[in-house]
Amino acid sequence: MSTSFLSHADAALRNRNTLLHFVKQNGPISRTDIWERMDISRASVTQVIRQLQEANLILEEGEGDSTGGRKPRFLKFNGAAKKLFAFDWSSRTLALTDLDGSFLYEQKIPEEKTASPELLFSYLNGQIDAISDMRLCPEEEVMGLSISLPGLIDHNTRTILHSAETGWKNVCLNDYFADRFGENIFLERIANTLALGAYHQLFSASIDHFQLMILGFDGIGASTVVCGHCRHGANYMHGELGHIKIPSDVRCSCGQVGCLEAVVRDAVLKNGGALSDEVMDLLSIAISTSVNLSDPSAVILVGSYVEKMTEEQKDRLIDLTRAKVTGERFREFEIRYADDVKALAFGGLAAYAFDRYFSID
Repeated sequence: MSTSFLSHADAALRNRNTLLHFVKQNGPISRTDIWERMDISRASVTQVIRQLQEANLILEEGEGDSTGGRKPRFLKFNGAAKKLFAFDWSSRTLALTDLDGSFLYEQKIPEEKTASPELLFSYLNGQIDAISDMRLCPEEEVMGLSISLPGLIDHNTRTILHSAETGWKNVCLNDYFADRFGENIFLERIANTLALGAYHQLFSASIDHFQLMILGFDGIGASTVVCGHCRHGANYMHGELGHIKIPSDVRCSCGQVGCLEAVVRDAVLKNGGALSDEVMDLLSIAISTSVNLSDPSAVILVGSYVEKMTEEQKDRLIDLTRAKVTGERFREFEIRYADDVKALAFGGLAAYAFDRYFSID
């Protein structure tokens, strides 16, 4: 059996990234708390903190109570230190953001520019050129490009394996952006970026097991975040709840009949776009199934169907879901609706880029 060891440089990089993640998640935090809670030597912590301060990635703020010596200074992550270009398919928006997901600039992408990968990505490259020419931040602060797209996504090779919504198959982003961004291209599916955004923005990363569900005309699916990381599945098909089978002869875009998302879509269309009691019951099947399988601490609901719901329907959907969850009285979980989905998308794109750029894997 062969054993691999980290080189000194790789170990130093992992220590730096691990400490940066720790401060981002737990800050503001004192040096003493870092020394006591992290499995890194005191000397290494001191050295890494100095490096991160020099890179402007962590800042000092405020003072704590003294225990006899100098008052401790608190450290916090500085999301404004790095910028990235980000494109969210759902809102058709290209933006220059920082690592907190705050906008320096944003613009809508015309619908006609999304007809093919060649057209869209060529247009994005041109717009990135134009935004770069505005000199909104120093060029060295821009760390890469983060993109969310629908479909089956291989995030490791940055490839859209198949997207029923766009009709694209085996499209690799490296072919379009590698000359500009090299390895710093970060691709994820829409549900996962939304889930990461909700995890960090709505819960301040305070829960270990969280789910986001998209309930929309274009599809029904779930994303699961465990300890800050998205689940992808063995074949990048985690969360395909829209293809739960319902007794129906309605044909789905996947080629099979009776898929829940197709049945729901058909019922909405037959009801003139309104959400009937039948639709609410079907949606509760998807949510309760996800809760039964994954047992999350919280579920956030988004999507075009959610946007159509009245407050009464939202409350009813939660009641219907809880009635279908196995052992509901033994579970501690909450179901909520998200308002600013665009903010979640770009917060998630920034969080995902941070995790990949400052990788601790």
